[in-house]
Amino acid sequence: MGSKRFRTLRSWHNTRLMVWTVPFLLFPGIIVGAFSGSFQLLVVGAVLALLGLAIAARRDTKKECHYTLEGEELSLFRGKEKRIIAVEDVTDTSLIDRSSARGYIQEWSKAHRSAEVSEKEYAERFMHYCTVDIGFTSITLGLGRVLIDRLPGAKQDLVLIRLKGKESLLLSPTHPQDLVDGMSQRKLRA
Repeated sequence: MGSKRFRTLRSWHNTRLMVWTVPFLLFPGIIVGAFSGSFQLLVVGAVLALLGLAIAARRDTKKECHYTLEGEELSLFRGKEKRIIAVEDVTDTSLIDRSSARGYIQEWSKAHRSAEVSEKEYAERFMHYCTVDIGFTSITLGLGRVLIDRLPGAKQDLVLIRLKGKESLLLSPTHPQDLVDGMSQRKLRA
């Protein structure tokens, strides 16, 4: 079989939230400045808005990943880091939504509380090659989770890959069904 490269999804939820928040940070400063002639509150609001936008954009763009399905191997790339997974080491490939991915991490944590790996460490490994926010890294303090989960594009837009040895990975290709189909075809041939 040929080679297929998968680009990853980008989510700009933190940046969008900040863009919507900027008027609420600036408007009080404009009102106070218009009535009192002192624009200190406007300057403070502008500085907070710029700082918030910078942090949100940084968080939304920090992961650059892509995946390549070639022969009997799935290659995962994150920056200069590369991981190769043999198709025979994959036990299951399925579509999953964001709330289910959060639940998967929480259930794993409950089942392995005595293990040396914390929920946070497992979540970082689990999501290492995922570029979208499933609700753990959002700066919306959890308020954005409900909105993110209800987005039409958030339904089954992620791929869960279970490997031998009880390791699981969450991937975020732009065309998740294509990745699942490609893995299934290669798994059937193996």
